[in-house]
Amino acid sequence: MYGDSSANTPNINQLAKDGIVYQNCYTPSPVCAPSRSSLITGMYPTTIGTQHMRAYKKSVAKNAINSHNSLPYYSAKPKKPIRFFTEELRTNGYYCSNNSKEDYNMLTSPLAWDESSQTAHWRNRKEGQSFFSVFNFNVTHESNIWKNKTPYSKEELENVLMPSFFPDDDGIKSDLLTNYKNIEKLDKQIGEILDQLKADGLYENTIIFFFSDHGGPFPRYKRSIYETGLRVPMVAKWIDDTEIRKTNQLVSFVDFAPTILDAANIKREFPFEGTSFNKKDQRKYIYAATDRFDGHTDMRRSISGDNFKLIYNADTITPIYKKVAYRHQMKTMQVLDSLNINQKLNTYFLNWFSKDKDRFELYEISKDYFEENNLIHDPKYNEIFKTLQYHLFAWIKESDFGNMSESDMLDSMFTSSMSIPKLNKPEIIINDDDFLIESNNLYASVGWRNKNEKVWNIYKKKELINPKDDFEVIVFRPGYEVLIQVFEK
Repeated sequence: MYGDSSANTPNINQLAKDGIVYQNCYTPSPVCAPSRSSLITGMYPTTIGTQHMRAYKKSVAKNAINSHNSLPYYSAKPKKPIRFFTEELRTNGYYCSNNSKEDYNMLTSPLAWDESSQTAHWRNRKEGQSFFSVFNFNVTHESNIWKNKTPYSKEELENVLMPSFFPDDDGIKSDLLTNYKNIEKLDKQIGEILDQLKADGLYENTIIFFFSDHGGPFPRYKRSIYETGLRVPMVAKWIDDTEIRKTNQLVSFVDFAPTILDAANIKREFPFEGTSFNKKDQRKYIYAATDRFDGHTDMRRSISGDNFKLIYNADTITPIYKKVAYRHQMKTMQVLDSLNINQKLNTYFLNWFSKDKDRFELYEISKDYFEENNLIHDPKYNEIFKTLQYHLFAWIKESDFGNMSESDMLDSMFTSSMSIPKLNKPEIIINDDDFLIESNNLYASVGWRNKNEKVWNIYKKKELINPKDDFEVIVFRPGYEVLIQVFEK
């Protein structure tokens, strides 16, 4: 759908024919967990404190130390009120299922999903119930490139299309070919979901989004603030027919939550940082950030719009390249490292490995997609630079945690002992055989369930509930200890 026929993708192609192909959809972070936090909240990672990769780990003990940065693991405590947007859908009667990856770089709201598992599916809902279902496909993950042990013939490698900036090397070609083959596997998996929708008579009346959670899986793609790391493939099949099949409209991941609620005609009390793109075009600029990836931090910020992109480098004395041990399992990275050591790199990757970088980088991305020609020192573009710089720094200032180190951010979120704040106990008001729940907490979500049930019901404010017997109440706010209380009927 973007002009490369190296992988045969009939299902994605058909979805593109039935919907709109977005040419300019972006993640605010070029790595999975921070980008997912923006999808589920409609907020920028630098605003809610989820921008540092692998900051949160569900399975570790309290105050366990992260080997990547010698800081404790943590679930961010945002300053602004936030809520997982699926709570709003569930409040309004939608069945919400997630199959099955969460990985939001923060504790998942216990109220976010009716079901979040490898068997989660819209087919598990009540008959006729509206639904919102997420399906995650891992087959194109970077790890599935280096896991491939199948050798390719010389002829197969010769036919691989190479991005112009990669060195001509069979190891890199092998990785690219594996990625194309993985995309074909992905297409078959997507086809199964689309076939299920059609079998259930739901395809025509269902809005469908297809996208990836960051740019491509290669070095200088994933974890990179360049277009290759931020711009993602995206198709939206809307219910209403439209003559538009491709659009240059700017879309950010922070826009998905408000768009879905807008399409469902749902209002909510907390504001999003994103804006709906449902029958609207309201975005002028795209903002993005990189911070810590595993053990290395490179604070970079970017803004794009009107064909140009500006990058701000907070650190100018270390390379753009960062040694990520996980990524070094890929042949492509091993080849680049070897060429660098032997001083045989091409100009493009010489700059990537260079020990210093400009404070600012300016690119005309409409003509220079791979961002090879830095225009920052050309006086002809000075006005464009000043305009983008003004808006970029305004965005950085507005983000609560976008201009501080990770340790300073933790000091501002928690006490020096990383003490996780507690929530107030809710109050239960008895009204004959019914109950009212008073949260007693600002910006908190409240749920309840009969004792021994697994799924939490969303509690609507001032709602009278009638539990079968003893029941549990949960109060949740990101960054606080989850509070669960049992009440006798």
